Amino acid sequence: MPITFNVTTSMFFDRPLVKAAMNDVSRRALSRLGATIRTFARRSMRYTTSEREQARQVGAGKRKRIRPPQPAPPGSPPRAVHPHPWIRQFLFYGYDAANKSVVIGPTRLPGSQINIPAIHEKGGSVTIRNRRRRLRRVGDGGEVRVGGCAGLTTSEVTDLRGRPVMVTFARLSTAAQAARANRLNAELYGPTIQHLFYPARPFMVPAMMAVLPSTPALWKAKLAA
Repeated sequence: MPITFNVTTSMFFDRPLVKAAMNDVSRRALSRLGATIRTFARRSMRYTTSEREQARQVGAGKRKRIRPPQPAPPGSPPRAVHPHPWIRQFLFYGYDAANKSVVIGPTRLPGSQINIPAIHEKGGSVTIRNRRRRLRRVGDGGEVRVGGCAGLTTSEVTDLRGRPVMVTFARLSTAAQAARANRLNAELYGPTIQHLFYPARPFMVPAMMAVLPSTPALWKAKLAA
């Protein structure tokens, strides 16, 4: 029963082709095994709340203060971040026809250039392009100051640390304004090319090892059903 990071919807146990490829007892047992490991893995990832969501809650009177979320210690499962705990939600299992077994694992998160959950599992470093960085030119709209300014467009953005920041935007009329906008853009969002390191925070292998001892009993229960 391998851990994978490429489970597709065609592998789900309720798909007609999967049902036709195996008997009902095997299908139910393998499906139950995959579901059990997924549940264990999900529950191992504690919830935390992003700083931006905390700021929204403070503004709505639902929270008194903002506490910067802390990443999970290396060696322990990663955090699932509210309001979108994708790492818990994009965790799937399915039928591996080649090995007649169940495979399970997280898929790439929405909008991600890399499969962050896979990197969390084993640890490692990656180099990616910072999609939030923009090259500001004369005639473009761009950042003119951090903070609000009467008469100009002010928007809330999330900076490279995940904090909400108010930024004023305007049309850039001079080379000096464009240079300032590029400097502010870099300060807000970081370098154009990012080198990221993720310590190992395994959650799939520990879940599988915890559930495997109960596998014989699971098969016995399904055969008796």
